[in-house]
Amino acid sequence: MTNKTAKVLLHDASASPKKNRLDKLRSLFERAGFGRLISAGDRVAVKVHWGEPGNVGYLHPPYARTVVEMVRDAGGKPFVTDTNTLYVGMRRDAVDNLRAAALDGYTAETLGAPIIVADGLCGNDWRGVDVPDSLVGQAKIAAAIADADAMIVLTHVKSHMLFGFGGALKNLGMGCATPAGKQVLHSDLRPRVEPDKCHGDRICVRRCPERCIDMVDHNGRQVARIDQERCVGCGECTAACPHEAIPINWTTSPDRIFRKTAEYAWAAVQGKEGKVGYLNMMVTINPDCDCCDWNDVPFAPDLGMAASVDPVAIDAACMDILARAPAVPGSKAAGRDAADTIRAVYDVDYRQILGFAEKLGLGTSDYRLVKLA
Repeated sequence: MTNKTAKVLLHDASASPKKNRLDKLRSLFERAGFGRLISAGDRVAVKVHWGEPGNVGYLHPPYARTVVEMVRDAGGKPFVTDTNTLYVGMRRDAVDNLRAAALDGYTAETLGAPIIVADGLCGNDWRGVDVPDSLVGQAKIAAAIADADAMIVLTHVKSHMLFGFGGALKNLGMGCATPAGKQVLHSDLRPRVEPDKCHGDRICVRRCPERCIDMVDHNGRQVARIDQERCVGCGECTAACPHEAIPINWTTSPDRIFRKTAEYAWAAVQGKEGKVGYLNMMVTINPDCDCCDWNDVPFAPDLGMAASVDPVAIDAACMDILARAPAVPGSKAAGRDAADTIRAVYDVDYRQILGFAEKLGLGTSDYRLVKLA
């Protein structure tokens, strides 16, 4: 990418009998020139997050099916893909991951394309990509994504407890990493339980992938305790605790996870110069990641969908749009005194990732927004 101003196309969320949201998605694909990114016979990864069962706020299959159809019309051979997870749930190996996808409606029949877990049965199928002058050294990128000829990154925009904002860069960086790669990305995080806030309900114990949380006595009642030596820093306990008893605790500077995620995002697109398009869907904008097996009230109204060939620009544009959006009554952002709606959910300096991605040459945060009718 160059340092020139990047174009970001935007459709609002409105729909009518003449043009529904899928029509608008097709329009974005065409107007953004994504068909020109694809050569005849290209194997095209459609990178999505199909959600954890129990969460009904994920990006629903018709959006992915529409992208699949557009890729095929452009001469490509699409497949829909995601990776295995670091945390406990239904997506930690490919067998359960595909079952989870099917439960959420992502099947070959509904999408019209194969579904591939990009890092294989146990998350060990990867390609090493060296990242110069980096914190991560060599990134472990899921093999099916690394081996694809082109990619469309279809992202459900949302909030996130660690990143503040979940967009294209997070979908690339965290979403294209193997479980071992995800552990590297989370390695600076070490949550600790605040015992006076703990209700002793063991929710965190059940969610911990490393089984490193046990119950101990604290002033005559049982509370959770995290074994810091065994903790891998996935943050699953922090996300799961309904009492905010496990705050984020960084062993180093919190900006390291942004830098490392940007490095993984850079690694995920190597060998695909001029072959990657980005679609950010600002619908059902949840306060937590689609990895959670629940979804709370969306914290902002549906704001539309954006397209660009620049992942930094599209995230910068969506951040600006979402930050100015009104908070939804009854949501985590409602009633909080914050000039920025994103930071009303989690007070995180989420724009850090843009600067790290720019330094790597992934794109520019200097964008021109083109609103489509």
